[in-house]
Amino acid sequence: MRNFYLAASLVFILDRLTKHLVLLADYHRIELLPFLALVKVCNRGVAFGLFSSADAANLFFALATALALVVVLYLSRRVGTFAKLGYGLIFGGGLANLVDRVVFGGVLDFIDLHVGGLHWPAFNIADLAITIGVIVLLFAYSKKKA
Repeated sequence: MRNFYLAASLVFILDRLTKHLVLLADYHRIELLPFLALVKVCNRGVAFGLFSSADAANLFFALATALALVVVLYLSRRVGTFAKLGYGLIFGGGLANLVDRVVFGGVLDFIDLHVGGLHWPAFNIADLAITIGVIVLLFAYSKKKA
């Protein structure tokens, strides 16, 4: 379980630290590179801002996230080291976004990625960790079946 807790802790700390720095800064948008900018967006919905207009939705999403975290903890108990890493990334990211939802009423997103005409909705370190964690799990479980 060491990989799980290490990954979860690092993601949680890095996400909280970056969000704290974003909240301290006085800006609306900072272009870092032609395809990358820093923004401040409070996403009150779920992925890509879906259901962001419903006030009661925040409570539902917070409870759903808490339940998902319990499931992740349970699933991570009897898997290999590589899968534990994936579950740890997902848990740390989910916990960090849950804290945002409880404290701010939504999730703080600040990474704005766009290439040419393609523009990805703003996201944060926790979202990135969750995505990488899912990819790690896909590899871990595909190796198991091969």
